Amino acid sequence: MKKIQKNEKDIFTIFSAFFYKDFPIPPVSYIHPIHAGKAIAEFDLGIEGDDTGDNISSWNKNFSELTVAYYIWKNYDAHQLPYWGLCHYRRYFCNHLHWSKLKKEYHFTDRELAFKKIFTDKLYKEIETNLLAGKVISPIPYRFIKLKKWSVKKQYFRDHDEISWGLTEAAIKKLYPQYSSSFNEMGEGLTCSWYNMLIASWSFWDGYLTFLFDILLLVKKDLIITENPLQIRIFGNLSERLLNTYLRYHKKNEGLKVHYLPLTRIS
Repeated sequence: MKKIQKNEKDIFTIFSAFFYKDFPIPPVSYIHPIHAGKAIAEFDLGIEGDDTGDNISSWNKNFSELTVAYYIWKNYDAHQLPYWGLCHYRRYFCNHLHWSKLKKEYHFTDRELAFKKIFTDKLYKEIETNLLAGKVISPIPYRFIKLKKWSVKKQYFRDHDEISWGLTEAAIKKLYPQYSSSFNEMGEGLTCSWYNMLIASWSFWDGYLTFLFDILLLVKKDLIITENPLQIRIFGNLSERLLNTYLRYHKKNEGLKVHYLPLTRIS
């Protein structure tokens, strides 16, 4: 079992997946950096890696930040992490930073200013309050334009491929048939939250990651992955849609409440 150093007052920990280069770590106790894909990296970032214990670090090329999610799931426990989240070293959750609450993502080029704007007491309190109320926290969904007759499924076919979608649909029907209608509704819909970012209780993560990896590992058996840049991180792409499917199902059938927050992207 891994041990994590954190402030005893923090009820949640957000793991920030570091990939390709050194980058400033936010100066708050609840952000914990993890080197994603460390098993196949040609450099050492000097932070905890996802390559010890039970891990799939060597699959990072195709699974992206999911190797970090898997590592946390398998090497920590609910006592250590009653609530935890996943984000990226350049992309974090934030409060609304503009008078209009329609904005989904803010872009910063000044890293020091970004950290000052993002990591406030207000953000911590908003996350804490919603977690303690039994909610999960997800990025504000992106919305496709209905007039263009677009959908999440059509966008996936255009930017990735139809084969992996079909294999995923078949895996859901075989393993979790009760989720099939939610998967279809998600695919035909116009909205989707991106980046595999989520903050939730350990029990929610446990249920979701069981669902996710059962499906992805079945798809992996039959999917031939190409070096096409649009397909190389295919399981990370699929999981974005599967997370939205999982949230949709539990909102509809179990009354799950989702609190949506905007994101920041730091150059």
